[in-house]
Amino acid sequence: MTNTQKLIGYLSKKLDSVYQIYASFENNLIENTISLTNSGLSEKDIGRAYHQIEYIEGNLFRQAMLIMVCSYLEEAMDLIGEAVISEYPAKISKKTKENWFEKRKKFFEEAGVSFKEIKDQCERINDLLVVRNCIVHSGGRIDKYRYPAQVEEAVERLKERDKDRNVNLVEITVDKFLYLGDDLVVTAIISSKEIISQCSKTTSGKE
Repeated sequence: MTNTQKLIGYLSKKLDSVYQIYASFENNLIENTISLTNSGLSEKDIGRAYHQIEYIEGNLFRQAMLIMVCSYLEEAMDLIGEAVISEYPAKISKKTKENWFEKRKKFFEEAGVSFKEIKDQCERINDLLVVRNCIVHSGGRIDKYRYPAQVEEAVERLKERDKDRNVNLVEITVDKFLYLGDDLVVTAIISSKEIISQCSKTTSGKE
């Protein structure tokens, strides 16, 4: 087994661990929501409790997990790039107008990797990065973010792209906050996994 193969194995296990953490939280969230029906609370108090569980605690956790998955993808692409692409650190240090994902993707394409068969996953990641940036720079509040139109467009693309999948990805609330649904983080994880799998197929290796 080469060092690159060991690296891919490590990255796969790390992403699996991220998923397990996320799945455990979502399962607890479901259990807490179900328990409300047997709590003896009034309908009004149940509504308030559900809002706290889903729209505050759940949303905050999903925001943190989305940031984690995006950071994982960047780190993973860099680790693979450093292992298999000549002069990768020097290439990646150069400033470009592209976002960090498209910048890295280009270097892998130059090394012989094709992303055509996972075009949808790449598009999802680009839109999820817009959502992630809004969370990082304005706490998910669109009217306080520097590029609100970008966020609104990314949200619409995410919803439109997956409208036939019956998934709960992301919504913009009436008070202009991002609400992340329980399928968004899984979508980010699956897309990241496919992208890392493609990156590992580079034909321009050091080994």
